Amino acid sequence: MISNEWAGFKPASVSLLSSLSVAYLIFFGSLVAFTAYIWLLRVTTAAKVSTYAYVNPVVAVFLGWSLAGEAVTIGTIVAAGIIIAAVVVITTYRPKAMYAKSQVKTILEEPVPSVKSGQVMERNQAS
Repeated sequence: MISNEWAGFKPASVSLLSSLSVAYLIFFGSLVAFTAYIWLLRVTTAAKVSTYAYVNPVVAVFLGWSLAGEAVTIGTIVAAGIIIAAVVVITTYRPKAMYAKSQVKTILEEPVPSVKSGQVMERNQAS
């Protein structure tokens, strides 16, 4: 609009394949993918959900190779392997905080002995 790009646009020159491709991207790339993303955020951690950003390029390279005959180099294969390994590490990693939470839960579930205020005062004064 600002640079007058639409002035030269002729809808009749757009191929059927191009129109279907845009429709596919709008439907699957926006509606379905976004719905799946929001659902995943509800059922798993954000770290695991964010792995889609790493996997998408690998899927795109595979689809380009298998459907469009694009060349795949050794560098592409190495990069894809590194990406997949990183996603595996992200999805299988359990932080130490999770272990600490389970220990705290166990400690909190143990019964707490009742202490009279006089005993607490004596203990505090002794120290």
